[in-house]
Amino acid sequence: MSDGAIPTLSQIQRLNAILLAAAGVLMLLLVSPAASMSCLIGGTFVIANLFVLGWLGRLMLAAAERGGGPALALIAMPLKLLLVGGLIYLVFARTGIDAMGFGVGVSTQLVAVMIETCRASIRRRRLPV
Repeated sequence: MSDGAIPTLSQIQRLNAILLAAAGVLMLLLVSPAASMSCLIGGTFVIANLFVLGWLGRLMLAAAERGGGPALALIAMPLKLLLVGGLIYLVFARTGIDAMGFGVGVSTQLVAVMIETCRASIRRRRLPV
């Protein structure tokens, strides 16, 4: 994986942070401060979610090597999903967050994944066979 043919989580997270900052500034200039803040909150949610997902993945792989992987996977992933879903619900239910801004912030991760995947594909084509 060090040959650059597969995007790493750190590459995706770094690009996501850059895209999120750009989206936040654009939302501030073109829409409103509330939309900009909501964008940053949405992007922070997905960045934190991917970080936790990567951490849980490494934890499950380590547990699988020791023979305890399936039980941990059955518990950890659904709990993470419930926690993230519950946090997002609380954010929308308890605050006056701008849904459009939040959605733009969340979508920066999808864009970052697509860009990094394309970049990895281009790097793979350039590798000697």
